[in-house]
Amino acid sequence: MTRIALALLLLAPLAAHAEPTADEPASVTPVAVPKKAAAIDPITTDDSVRVETTAPGPAAVEAAGVRFELHGYARMPLSAQTTPREPFLIDNDYFLSGFAYTRLYEPDWSELFFSAHKDNYKAEFGLFASLYSDYASARLENQLGIAQASVTAEKFLNVEPLSVQIGVFWDRFGHVEPYDTYIFGRTHQGGVKVAYKLPGGGHVQTGIGIHQAQLQQNLGLTPVAHLAGSYPITDAVTVGAYALRTWTRDTRQLSPIQDGTMYVTGADAKYKLPGERGHVYSAFSFYHMDKVLYLAPALEVMHSTGGRGLTENFLGTDASEDGSGRMYTLAVDAPIAITDRIGVRAFGMASWVRSPQRDEMDPLANRDRRLYVKWGIEPSYLVIPQLRVSARFDRVILDMYDQENSFRVLSPRITFPLATWGELFFMYSHYWYGDKIQLRSGQVPLETMPDSDVFKLQAQVRW
Repeated sequence: MTRIALALLLLAPLAAHAEPTADEPASVTPVAVPKKAAAIDPITTDDSVRVETTAPGPAAVEAAGVRFELHGYARMPLSAQTTPREPFLIDNDYFLSGFAYTRLYEPDWSELFFSAHKDNYKAEFGLFASLYSDYASARLENQLGIAQASVTAEKFLNVEPLSVQIGVFWDRFGHVEPYDTYIFGRTHQGGVKVAYKLPGGGHVQTGIGIHQAQLQQNLGLTPVAHLAGSYPITDAVTVGAYALRTWTRDTRQLSPIQDGTMYVTGADAKYKLPGERGHVYSAFSFYHMDKVLYLAPALEVMHSTGGRGLTENFLGTDASEDGSGRMYTLAVDAPIAITDRIGVRAFGMASWVRSPQRDEMDPLANRDRRLYVKWGIEPSYLVIPQLRVSARFDRVILDMYDQENSFRVLSPRITFPLATWGELFFMYSHYWYGDKIQLRSGQVPLETMPDSDVFKLQAQVRW
């Protein structure tokens, strides 16, 4: 462990020249930020699943024919209510907030990827952590340590377009950056992936993996399989298609675990605006769920870990037949540079849920025929290359047929870009809540109402 830490420290000065993450599942999310879109594109975790790669940087460390690289992402937010104290909010917990999550007050997070390249082969290790221990009381479940390890073989069997990856790694499909969510899913697995680059810039891949059982939570061993691909129809338009299946058949004596299955299908498209003025991304997905309450978190979709998260956030835990139902989701994200200095980003999502949990008398308990909608807009102005001002407005409706179960947020922000490497920013948010919005049960003892005014200071970098 000491040698690994030393290697990471030695590589740190060269991080700015390192190659981006080399996982390449199919997607239509852009690889590089257009220069003219700098006024609107924030620094974020590299959750793009790409169809192309970047050539190795000229300053990579090499020893005995092996090239070593370090890349990653880190954000360091400090937020407070005006008292000051830690803010009480319903939209700041990535998994528990469910559809209400806005990413405005996301928690701290770091991910480091250390890789070693030899000819056409690469070994990569991922280290993840949250709650920096010198600032907060560290919790073991947030210190993920070496969370991923895999080996990738390019030009497999001397076939130029073919690659194979084996180990513990993730694939990320349909990432919507303003909400940091996945329309088709992010896998958490140990398994194998086979990818093939098509003529004309297309890409197709398939793979299968498993997530170990979590018997204390009554979650069985859960495989996940996928087939995904993307293809550029024109220089401006790229389309993608996705099909995933995750299931468990891990029934045991004296255990409540039952057979469960989930299917995810869908498509997305990206249109690049002329003159490198940004793009418009849209995605549509369909989930079919049958007793997903017993699925381990092999697949994360819509801020929900496995089938238990989907059941708690969307299907209902009282009468959903152990997490059964259907879900349709549409998402749009359009970051547009109007001029070199003026930009605007419009984004939104809608989810229609069918669930056996029906209650015509209590809209809060009812989960059937429930339409979730959220949208936002963020105009921005690049004052100088080192200063950008913006204001983001969010509207979140947790039930279109119960309008009091909704809220609005206005968030002015001052950002200091650190070239293309990172940024520092200060943000203030004011919330307007509907009459039915309350903190989650048990979220804050003896408190029911979330805060209306919040401040945040944050630094984040990506290399």
